[in-house]
Amino acid sequence: MNMTEWIQKQYVVAGIAAVCLVSMLVKCLIRHKYRAMLREVQDMGHSKHKLVKSMVMKFDACYKLKMGVPNVSLFVKKYLWHYRMMGLYMKTWENINGFCLVIVMAGSMASGIFAMMQGMSAAIVFSQLLAGVFATGVLLLIEYIANTSNLFDMLQVDITDYLENICKPRLENELFHAEHLSEYQREYFVKTGAESCGFGFFEEKNGT
Repeated sequence: MNMTEWIQKQYVVAGIAAVCLVSMLVKCLIRHKYRAMLREVQDMGHSKHKLVKSMVMKFDACYKLKMGVPNVSLFVKKYLWHYRMMGLYMKTWENINGFCLVIVMAGSMASGIFAMMQGMSAAIVFSQLLAGVFATGVLLLIEYIANTSNLFDMLQVDITDYLENICKPRLENELFHAEHLSEYQREYFVKTGAESCGFGFFEEKNGT
């Protein structure tokens, strides 16, 4: 079957529709994955997710080895950018929609020009071009609705917030400032104990 028959039987238009469907399915898959991960990071300390557990364990290990994590944001970015789903990086999955957009535009333009050069009817030529325009609009709409890049940013912010504002201070107090903390606790309890004893003596004296 040559290119002319493909165009006349609208196989090119069907191919463009198939590319749109693939892009839609991929975007739905990515969105579902990101939303599931967002639910997991709401309680990172007890999360069962492989990536989240790995990040927390690595973060703890850095502090237990007295190294610390000076740049928490970069630490989180490294893990998220290297996270894979079915062998591909998540950012690669996100870029599939752009790749499909290029295929649709190039395919419709090529088939439209070829049909015009072969002297096919105006209806066939315009059908190829309009299919590309319509498919481009659909792909842009999918990108806008799915908004996976925003979900990725939310995921990064939530993880950074937990590690920076909850996990990091706790580990620093436990490992780096343990002596100061214990000294403060002793001073606090001695002071409160003395005040309570003085208050008890004052009550006893008033009672007599």
